[in-house]
Formats: sequence, structure tokens, C-alpha cells
Amino acid sequence: MGYKIVYIEDLDAASVLHDLSRCGLDVEHCKPTSFTETIADVDERNPDLILMDFRLMQGGGEVDAPAIAQYYRSRSIDAPKQSLPIVLLSNDQKIQGYYDDFTSHDLFDFSISKGYLSERKEKYSHLMKELIDSYGTISALQKNDKDLLELLNTPDSLQHDVDPRINEILSSKKYQSNIYMASSFILNSVVKPIGVLIGEDVLSARLGVSMTSVDWKELCKYFNEFEYKGLYSGAYRRWWSVGIDNWWLENVDSNNHLKRLNSAQKLQLLIHKYKGIQLDKVKGDTTSKTETFWSICQHSLIPIDPSEAFEIKSDLTLYPWLDSQYYSYTSIRDNDFNEYLTDLEKLRYKELAKRS
Repeated sequence: MGYKIVYIEDLDAASVLHDLSRCGLDVEHCKPTSFTETIADVDERNPDLILMDFRLMQGGGEVDAPAIAQYYRSRSIDAPKQSLPIVLLSNDQKIQGYYDDFTSHDLFDFSISKGYLSERKEKYSHLMKELIDSYGTISALQKNDKDLLELLNTPDSLQHDVDPRINEILSSKKYQSNIYMASSFILNSVVKPIGVLIGEDVLSARLGVSMTSVDWKELCKYFNEFEYKGLYSGAYRRWWSVGIDNWWLENVDSNNHLKRLNSAQKLQLLIHKYKGIQLDKVKGDTTSKTETFWSICQHSLIPIDPSEAFEIKSDLTLYPWLDSQYYSYTSIRDNDFNEYLTDLEKLRYKELAKRS
């Protein structure tokens, strides 16, 4: 299918149009004027997705991105078929400042800086395509009163292991009738964070095996059934966390949960189980002592042991199935992330820094 995008930008749009067009997207530039005229212009083009710059008044326009996004989100309440993905594009500073306002999270599917889009245009072009396809998939399920849990494509063997509250949320009336809310929930509360699903870097940390190992891909084939194949799996490669736990206990070591062993122990067991496989031990922070890795540093993305790392202050709206986030000692020391820690972790870091 075609993927038609309207890019609302009051300044030069050539570079963005060029980057996205090269990745199979049909992109048209809409220069904003008044609110009414801008909406009419967008509607006339009948896009599958709206991409817009954060500030639309620098070049003489009279409307900003949140106002336009709010209009389309409100309109979709009464006309679900008119629901469209909306992506925010600007520079890092503007986006961060805007996202300090929690109300913005109800407007945009995701946000990205222009520089980052240029660097990773293939990845984010693919995500935009998935957004468009996913809105269509959700709409079809809602129209036929189908269970939105189908969107996760959970393996049969894990049907009773996944947190039941996810099903409760997706089955609620507001998610069954709102395409954006259902899509946003799955993308931002199930697929992207560490919790029910884990990415390749976390998988590497938990198995104690480096992703640069000669047979890393071969190892992943052994638990292929637990690779996530639901909504947004094309843009984000993930595995079911509980599936990996079960696979380890059933196939590698029935006496010890993955969480109890360090990297060297896990590596030895894997090499013993799968003869001839070439695997290397994963490496963590230079200050790490235990190597009982279970997560990754949110800054460096290197493996960390939560007991050694420092917990980041959590958003009170986070769901219970999501894991805590951490920074390694080195990341805090070198980047001044102390302010993002919980009060208890600030004290612990301060004491450790005195002894270092």
C-alpha cells in the first residue's frame, strides 16, 4: 500500500521531504497559515499520517502543532475512522521542553528531532509505516468487536503468564473505541519499555552473552517461538520476558532462574548445552563487580546489575509490569545525572563517590 504523509512546516522542508521520500513515503509539504486554512489544506490532501514541526509560527503561520494535533484527536472521538497518526518533529531542546508538560502525551504518537530523523531515516520511516498500518489494523478489530489483545499475538504457551491487567486495559471501553489510545498504549507501555517484552540488548544482558558473538543469531533461534510478533514488531525487535525465563528453565538449567546466575555461569551452561556454539561473555560497566546482569543503563545501554546500578525516579503513571530504569555509576559520574535519581539513590551514589 502507499503511505501518504503531510508534513506541516512553516520553514524550509526540503531535507525532510528528501529523506522520507527515499524511504518509500509519499510526502507533501503543507505550509501553515491560519488554523482553518491549514486544517482545510491537510484534509484536502487526505493523508495517512501527519508530521509536523513543533513551532509553526516562525515563518508567519498563525497556529502551533499542539492546536492542530488537539483538533484531530478531538475529531476522531466522534469519527473514529478519521483517526490519524500524528508525529512531532523538531530539535531536542524544544521537544524536551514541551514534553515536560504531561498533557502533550495525549497528542502525539511519538516525537523525534530533525537531526535524529536524518541519521536514522530508515528506522523512523519504517515506524511511520507501521503506525499507518497499525491504525488500520486496530480500526478493523474495533469495527468487528474483536478482542484487541489479538494485536499482541501472544504465544499460546504464554497466554496465562502475561500480566492480566494488560488484557483488562485493552478490553476497556475507551481503548476499544479509540484507535490512538490503543495504539499508544501498546507502543509506549508494552513494546518500547523493559517489562513484559525485552529488547536485544536486555536479552544479551540476561543471558550473559555478547551480541557480537559469532553465534549470537544462532543462539536466538533456539527461543524463536518467544520472539514478539505483534503490533510494532517490525520497528522494535522484542522477546517475551517470561518466555525467555521459561525457555531457560526447561532447556538449560531447571534448578536456577536466569536472575540467580552471573554471566560466566550462564555462558558455561549454554556452551555445555549447545555443543560447538561460539559465544562470548557480555561486558558491563568497568565498575561492575557481580556481573549478575539483568537490565541495561539507560544512557550507555551497557548491561547492569540492578543491585549495583542506580534507580531513576519513575513516572507515577507507570504500569506495574514495567521494570525500573537505571543508570550505571559511570554514566552518572560522567554526565551529571544525579538529579534524575531517587532521593535514596542520590545518597547511595554520594557515599560511593566519596570512596572512589
